[in-house]
This record gives sequence, C-alpha cells and structure tokens, in this order.
Amino acid sequence: MRCPPPLQIGPVQVDPPLVLAPMSGITNVPLRLLVKEHGAGLVCNEFISGYGLFHGNARTQDYLLFEDSERPVSSQIFGADPAKMAIAARQVADRGADILDLNLGCSVKKIVRSGAGACLLQTPLEVYRVVAAIIAAVAIPVTIKIRLGWSEECLTGLEVAQGCQELGVAAVAVHGRTATQAYRGVANWARIAEIKAALRIPVIGNGDVRTPQDAARLLATTGCDGVMIGRAAQGNPWIFSRTVAWWQTGVLPPEPTADERLDTALRHGELMLHYKGPRRCAEEMRKHLAWYAHGLPGAAAFREQVNAAPSWEAQVALVERFREALQRFRAGAAAPLD
Repeated sequence: MRCPPPLQIGPVQVDPPLVLAPMSGITNVPLRLLVKEHGAGLVCNEFISGYGLFHGNARTQDYLLFEDSERPVSSQIFGADPAKMAIAARQVADRGADILDLNLGCSVKKIVRSGAGACLLQTPLEVYRVVAAIIAAVAIPVTIKIRLGWSEECLTGLEVAQGCQELGVAAVAVHGRTATQAYRGVANWARIAEIKAALRIPVIGNGDVRTPQDAARLLATTGCDGVMIGRAAQGNPWIFSRTVAWWQTGVLPPEPTADERLDTALRHGELMLHYKGPRRCAEEMRKHLAWYAHGLPGAAAFREQVNAAPSWEAQVALVERFREALQRFRAGAAAPLD
C-alpha cells in the first residue's frame, strides 16, 4: 500500500502517522525511547493526574520527564475540574511537551469514580468546560482521546468530538469501543469512520491494531489520518518498524528472533534501571520481560521465575539462562526451563 502522508497536529508534524498510546505504568521513558527508535511518529507519556500536578505532587511531576530524542512528544492528563486542569495544563506546556492530550477514554474504576476519563463522555457540556479551560491556558496544540461513548445507550463520541473541534481541539484519537466494554469484544471501526467523516480535524484510529496489516486495514476502512497502537506494543516495539516497512515497501519484515527479543528486553531493563532506579526497575521489568518472552518455548516457567527474582541483576541472569535453554531446545534438547 502507499505510505500514508504525515499527520499534522497544529504546527506539529507526525511522520509516520503512527502513535504510541498512553498506557499507565507502561509508556514511560524507556519504552518510549525504544518505540521511537523503531519508527513511531509520536509518543505519549503514561497518563497523568491533572489534580496531582495542581497539588504539586512530586511523583506526578516525574511523569513529565522526557528526552529531546523522543520529540514530538504528547503529555496526556486526566481530570474534571476546569480551573485545576488549566493550571495542570500550563505545567505540561512549561515542561516542554509538544502536544497536550486530554484523557476522555479511560474506563478504570478509580478514574471513573473521580468523574474523569471516559466518565465525562456522559456529560458533554462538562467536557467542553474542561477543554475550553485547557485551550485558553496553553499555546501548544490540545488533543483529546475518546471512546465511542459511555455505553451503547450513550454514544456521545461523535457529539463530543464535534463540540471539541469547534472549541479548537487540534486532533481526536478514537478508540472503537465504549467505556463499559473496556477491552472486551471487537473494536467498531465503522463507528470510527463515522466520526472521521464528520470532522475537519485529523482523526487517529485506535483499537485492535495488533499487526502491520491491521494498521493498514484501519486506515483503509476508516479514512483516518493516523493509527494509535497500545497493547500490541507491549514487549513488541518492532510493530512500529514493521508497520513502516509494510507501508513503504509492501513487504512484511520477519518477526524478531528470540535473541533479538531478549537483547531488547535487556536494553529495556538497563534504560529502566537508569530512569527508575534498582527497586522500581526490578518491579516494573517483571511484566515487560513476560511480554518479550510471550510465545517462546518455556515462557510460562520463565515468567514465574522472573516474578520471584528480587533484583534486576537476578532477572538478567534468568534472561541469559532462558537464552541458553532456548538454544538447547533449538538443538533438539528438552523443553526450555522444564
């Protein structure tokens, strides 16, 4: 297929139009650096509490860290109080983010209970108050990430997108499920297409993009201007480089080898150690190592061992032991880590 044109979000050009979705506890600096190296056009930090920024919470402030090599970078915040969100937005802009994104799609209970995230889709007028306050507070482009609506009985995604467009939002990312669906069922790309057709601003499609072929199909099916990839990037930064190659050449590169996966896992861990320190590195790399190993022979046993490892150094030793076991397995020996 023809490589899609760059995505223009205000003055920010996103080329290629491939976006890393914000994911809590996942899309921190180490992963963002890796997917950027693999061709992502835009990365977004894990979503940040606007109230945490407003109150000066130190750990919340840490989420605003990014490197210049990540640019362009988007910072996503969530919250429902217009005045507090405006102050939080100014902090995001002052820290140098290229784009500010408002989360209107998270359906996690604690976010919804606070009246933020996808909960706001039930009250479009409240959305507009928050969006207007944020736009008035910053000079950088403001975008929103939405779902189709709160539920099948409350499909306000199109209404919210149109209203925010009139307020000056620069782009909309649409996940093709409702909030009550969470991640169950199938993303409804036809409804994403309806929202795209009704808007003048760029629309980024999201949901069920697991392969480069899926990314191409989403663009062809919806007419969207870009593709957002979330869970498929977990343990798989290659989805970006493989998608770019598929778009540019029509040839799908091979999946990464086991050694490539483990080498990248180790690099991911070293980045995590640098940015998060020893304790947080060991805690957070458990899930990442499991994702990198997913589908390999012996992955379940490897995951159990990694979860019990007390340090990153112990995890590194397990990775190398797993690598050696895979080599023996390929040579015809017993199953790895049996």
